[in-house]
Amino acid sequence: MKPLSKRALILAAFIIGMMLPLAAQTTQVVVAMHDGTQQSFYLSEEDRMYFEDNAKLVIEEGFTKRTVKIPLADIRKMTCHEMDGTLENSDTEVSIFPNPTQNTLTIRNTSDKQTVSIYALDGRLMKSLEVSGDLTIDIADWAAGLYFVKTQSSTLKMVKL
Repeated sequence: MKPLSKRALILAAFIIGMMLPLAAQTTQVVVAMHDGTQQSFYLSEEDRMYFEDNAKLVIEEGFTKRTVKIPLADIRKMTCHEMDGTLENSDTEVSIFPNPTQNTLTIRNTSDKQTVSIYALDGRLMKSLEVSGDLTIDIADWAAGLYFVKTQSSTLKMVKL
């Protein structure tokens, strides 16, 4: 049997390296940026995702030892999908407007009734409600800052001025 060339060994190592993480993937995180680009991450139990200094989303991939830091101001929308062999539609049927806002927030749901939860940046649940159609809520007494609007299929960013 002829020994593999250096190029073939590198290619085999690359292919194996690309395939091994796929077996452990459990969640797909898609980060849509304001400039129209998006980044996808496949997170397993050994990976971490958290906020740093209330200014950056940090994703640490344990297998590849890669760390990605994304400024929150650059993020338009985050979507998470549990991986079960199929990908769900990443387009959300829930939208929010105006954004940024000062006194009221309108949540538009074009699908069946679903629960929408709004979280402050520190993780506090600000409001949870069932939405079908359009619903306008008063947020005038909330502190200015960044909030996350979580639906069944995605997480949207909302700025309160």
